[in-house]
Amino acid sequence: MSEEKVEYYDQNWREYDEWYDRHPAIYQSELNVLKKTIPSGAGLEIGVGTGRFASPLSVEFGLDPSFNMLKLSEQRGVTVIRGVGENLPFKNESFNFTLIVLTIWLVDNPLRVLKEAARVLKKRGALILGLLDRESSWGKFYERKAAKSPFYKCPHFFSPKEILQIFRDISMEFKAAFQTLLQPPPDVKYEEEPMRGYGQGGFVVLKAIKK
Repeated sequence: MSEEKVEYYDQNWREYDEWYDRHPAIYQSELNVLKKTIPSGAGLEIGVGTGRFASPLSVEFGLDPSFNMLKLSEQRGVTVIRGVGENLPFKNESFNFTLIVLTIWLVDNPLRVLKEAARVLKKRGALILGLLDRESSWGKFYERKAAKSPFYKCPHFFSPKEILQIFRDISMEFKAAFQTLLQPPPDVKYEEEPMRGYGQGGFVVLKAIKK
């Protein structure tokens, strides 16, 4: 992630965190779908932010470049490490699973981040990726927002099919997909239950296993 983006999040960590309080149905719907994929064992969230996902999902470790976000994540019970996803400060085969929630569209080198996420996995470990489907109404909504904001310059929006191809390229075996946010943007009126597959919901979670 660029220094400009890191500085933005470091300065606006409170606004970022409070967004989830203002959109509880979105937040809980995303948590519901992530819970379908989280295994047991030692886990690492790459781009942990303020711990909004790692803490309720019992992910033990969290990495992020934002110092102020990490402070709040630590208060929520996450063991935090300052760093970037392109160069994870961990040995090969350190974790049972790695988790990336939405962060992939903000990083400068998404392929390298996914390679690193796979590198630190134990054999048969799981890589879990939550993303906004670029082809969904939510993906298109945020693409329009990005076009008007200098902060979201050159975002990497993906479709699930593109991520599945990357999984194959880095020797990850696709196992499952779940989706939510079936209601249209900019908000949802009620909490949704997870739905299998992708192609209908705006938020998609893809799970792959290290061969």
